[in-house]
Amino acid sequence: MKEIEVEFRKATKILLGNELSDLESYAEWLGKRVPLPIKGKSAISDKDVWAPPSLNFLKRPLNMDKLFSLDEMQNLEQPKFKAEDFHCKSITEIGEMVKQIAFVCGNFRYQECENVENSSGAGGGRNLYHCEDVFLNTKNIAYANYALYCENSFGCKSIINSSFCIHAYNSSSITRCFEVDCCSNSSDLLFCHNCENVRDSMFCFNAKNLKNAIGNVQLKPDDYKRIKSMFLKEIHERLVKDKDLDFDIFNLGD
Repeated sequence: MKEIEVEFRKATKILLGNELSDLESYAEWLGKRVPLPIKGKSAISDKDVWAPPSLNFLKRPLNMDKLFSLDEMQNLEQPKFKAEDFHCKSITEIGEMVKQIAFVCGNFRYQECENVENSSGAGGGRNLYHCEDVFLNTKNIAYANYALYCENSFGCKSIINSSFCIHAYNSSSITRCFEVDCCSNSSDLLFCHNCENVRDSMFCFNAKNLKNAIGNVQLKPDDYKRIKSMFLKEIHERLVKDKDLDFDIFNLGD
């Protein structure tokens, strides 16, 4: 999808100071902490269908032999049970009966969609790629699980009302953030956890109302910018060379 490639380059330029290209070459890195859709074959037509990850179903594996696409629903065989068929049946027996008509619905779409590819659940947005549960006024999202009212975000999980993020998790109302978890109402963060109303900061944890801070200690703006520039240069060089980073917000303390 050329549109999402353009937006990935734009987002990395904003976040890292230099752009990255070829989005799919970063697929493994972007999806490292994100439960992503699973590709299977439709039991009805044999076409490719993207199913939700098993995390959404108590981590139980889905029966991919009974997968179908939402647009094939009218072709499913209708149940032939009568009410009396369930009389005097145990829960186990009823479960076995229901299994006959239990299917896995993939390629789920909600509201209007434009340019949605390789996604199990999406709607109300455009330019969505390798996504699950990405809905409601979303655009330019890739390798994500659960994003609402978001744009230009990649490799994210459980974010709301956020934009220009890479590897943001469990966060809301954040902008221009890279490797953050449990943050809110913040912007321009790098490797931060549980921060609220924090701006232009890196390696901050359990903090509020900071600016130009490293490790929860506020610096002079010029000193902060100098250190940040050096750090981003190294991050970009590693990603260009290896297509991966061996550290993130979840293993930083190791």
